[in-house]
Amino acid sequence: MNFKQRLFRYLIGVVIGCILVFTIFPNYDWLGWTPGKQVMKKIRESKWEQTERGRCQMDCLKLSNVDFDQARFTGEVNFSMSDAQSKPPRYQLEHGANVWQVLVSDSLITLLEVKKQGQSSGCDCK
Repeated sequence: MNFKQRLFRYLIGVVIGCILVFTIFPNYDWLGWTPGKQVMKKIRESKWEQTERGRCQMDCLKLSNVDFDQARFTGEVNFSMSDAQSKPPRYQLEHGANVWQVLVSDSLITLLEVKKQGQSSGCDCK
């Protein structure tokens, strides 16, 4: 048996093994180890509070706590606009037309500010 035949048989085994694993575990999150997934998991599972400015901006933009909960569960983190190296890390969460700035500590998420995407806040909040 030459090298090509051995390689071909090996690749067939790998393909059959992958098919078996994907059919046995269909709901497994195969990319759960990526940074975006890990940050979103932490945001979803933590309790949250808001600053006075965040509350003021939510009231001004007529957003409710339900809107923020939807952003926590279905939004995406924009890492290019986030500061993950600061202590505690600050992330920009985007959902629909809204952009949410949050601080992520061990067990608490703090909503710092919210604005419409691509616009400056028209609110007079300090």
